[in-house]
Amino acid sequence: MRNRSLFTAVFLNYIGYFVYLLLLFNSGLSTSSFGFSILVRLTILLSLFILFARSSTLKAEAPTYIFIFFSVFYLTRIIIDALNGLPYYVSSSKLILYYLSFDMIPFLLVCNIKFKATDFTTIRKALLLSGFLFSLLALFFFRDYIGTVGRLTTETAETDMLSPLALSYCSSLSIGIAAIYWMENKTTPGGKIFLSLIILLSAAPFFLGSSRGSLVALVFPFLLILVSKKNLVGNLRLIFIAVIAVIAIVFLSEYSGSSLIDRFTQTSSDIEEGNDAAIRTQMWKNALNQFAENPILGDRLKVDGFDIYPHNVLIEILQSTGLLGFIPFIALTIITFIKSIKIFRHAPAYSWVGVLFIQSFTQNMFSGGIASASWLMMSMALVIAFARKENETFFKAVV
Repeated sequence: MRNRSLFTAVFLNYIGYFVYLLLLFNSGLSTSSFGFSILVRLTILLSLFILFARSSTLKAEAPTYIFIFFSVFYLTRIIIDALNGLPYYVSSSKLILYYLSFDMIPFLLVCNIKFKATDFTTIRKALLLSGFLFSLLALFFFRDYIGTVGRLTTETAETDMLSPLALSYCSSLSIGIAAIYWMENKTTPGGKIFLSLIILLSAAPFFLGSSRGSLVALVFPFLLILVSKKNLVGNLRLIFIAVIAVIAIVFLSEYSGSSLIDRFTQTSSDIEEGNDAAIRTQMWKNALNQFAENPILGDRLKVDGFDIYPHNVLIEILQSTGLLGFIPFIALTIITFIKSIKIFRHAPAYSWVGVLFIQSFTQNMFSGGIASASWLMMSMALVIAFARKENETFFKAVV
């Protein structure tokens, strides 16, 4: 029961949720996605509660209290906006439920569980299996669009379609986890074939999604690993692999007709011409102006001129909670980055845990809001839990 609960929670919290969304959208049931999302979130929470109840728990440490401190400020902001009747894209009650179910409850439960080595094997298997299934289904459903569209959207496909961000970020995470696990671990021939399939199959939705943020999310963790390690031979090997990977990305982007490289290299011109990149940067500017006017307590949830968050988690927190909320959140983020670097240096076989967090964090620097940052919060909690001194002997190296 414990292993099944852990597998289910990780599978559905990350890419597995989008596996089922792919099936819904391509079965003509896209209108049922909201109700399905609620069912998935309840299943994740139930699985985490079962896992917590059946695991040895740990005494709360600084990261737990820092997170609670931040949460108080964020929830207070939601309540203040509600009392003042300030509009937002969802109701205040829904936003509180989102934050509790996507962020707060998963973080507090996962962060304080005493994990075993076998638990991280279960987590890795859930991530890799969901990535494999997602890429396989995406290739099957969208095979006719490969080479015919630069970016797969509802407009280019002329039918209800899964978000291109979901396509690109899920495949980016699959490639990153599979690649780093292969690089840092000895695997069987069968294991290498499986990892190769994940990487190759994930290339299709990665290029169909053509997201600039997903490309940064894929590259950034490996750059951090490169500067973190002091092993010359290992660094040279990583540089060689990185060069080959960059060449492959450029070649495959051109060969498949993807607009990924063009969108990445033309970001400046897109801003000048007022395309989607300009909208995103305008959101950031407006949100930072709101923070500048109210630096201590923040302004409100809504970005001026828009009806939504600014699509950058750090800017959003500055805008909505000011320095009082930003300081604990950035402190928690720095702690998690430091622990991730220690994992890269002292427990390389588990580098994928740090990569999971860094990719999730990078994603939220370009897309998504703090109230539904499920990837970020669970991965942050996993890194913190991994490095707890109470865990098994081989974890102690990263404390």
